[in-house]
Amino acid sequence: MSGVDGPLRVPKGLAGVSVTDTKISKSAADGTLIYRGYPIADLAAKASFEETAFLVVKGHLPAKGELREFEEGLRARSLVDRRVFEIMKGLGERAHPIDVIRTAVSALGSVDRETDMAGKEASIEAKMSVLAANSRRLPLGEGPRVSKSGLGFASDLLQMLTKQEASDFDRWVFERVLIFYMEHDMNASSFTVRVVASTLADPYAAASAGLASLKGPLHGGANEAAMEMLLEVKDPAKAKEFLDGTFREGRKLMGFGHRVYKAFDPRARLCKEYLKQMVEKRGEGAWLYDLCDAVEREMWERKKIPPNLDYYAAPIFYLLGIEVPLYTPIFAASRVFGWMAHYNEQVEENKLIRPDSVYVGPTGLKYVPPEDRRS
Repeated sequence: MSGVDGPLRVPKGLAGVSVTDTKISKSAADGTLIYRGYPIADLAAKASFEETAFLVVKGHLPAKGELREFEEGLRARSLVDRRVFEIMKGLGERAHPIDVIRTAVSALGSVDRETDMAGKEASIEAKMSVLAANSRRLPLGEGPRVSKSGLGFASDLLQMLTKQEASDFDRWVFERVLIFYMEHDMNASSFTVRVVASTLADPYAAASAGLASLKGPLHGGANEAAMEMLLEVKDPAKAKEFLDGTFREGRKLMGFGHRVYKAFDPRARLCKEYLKQMVEKRGEGAWLYDLCDAVEREMWERKKIPPNLDYYAAPIFYLLGIEVPLYTPIFAASRVFGWMAHYNEQVEENKLIRPDSVYVGPTGLKYVPPEDRRS
């Protein structure tokens, strides 16, 4: 930059720094979130997962014919090569589900028969849900579960994840949560995807990198950590005691706080209401809603920090009978559509992402042979 002597210093973690222009989505501190201009609450109330995915990837809501073609394309590409399943199975029971999916997506880059960029991206989008659903089953030596015809994307994923029959309302709630996980402007995994895309690596490489960044508990793994925390507390009456111990020991309370949202996360607010309705319709599970509410109120009273999406998505998944280690894979099955949108936006007007850094280590050191070095 003109007038700047040396590299421009920015906050650690790029907090508050705009790194690019985007038309995909935007969150704001006041609790708003839009996908391609549409408020998230409006999409959650009226749109299907497939409509929202088309919107995020293509840039507009689909006409009836476009939607049908998009849905058929996802179904047609959902079949995973058996060689990929064998690779997943061979990783063994100790493999982390995200490592399993990441390895599988890398393998897809070699076995997929798609020739053009759009086909490759659609293949990753369609297969990610199947890979997510089998990321724990296959390494444990179980047989794969695959898509069923006649089901929408969300309902199909849910039937692969669980052994129990879900109600229409349960499927509707699960679809809303998937919509919320689909995209969230310049989050860690999407930025990672854009960095890889800026090198002009293919979508398989970019998606693999996105999955790697999703594994961390400060990003994708937060929903699993939030559920484990809730199961540790168990009793709503113990919320105050639990927070006392958490803060005394200097531990982070998972499922709370967000880089952008300071008053409330609109996705968490909606999910809390969905959780309440699920409990009422089932006539069971009230302890879980009461527990979530008690910890939330205690946290707000002490720290004025609101819950995020992960905090209320986790108990919804729990009531649906989904195993906790599969929560982050669900994130991946949905966020892949956002990743591909970011991939396309990056390469459309590409410039290699290569920031500078300020070196603060020693200088002027002289090489000393091994025999003369002090231990």
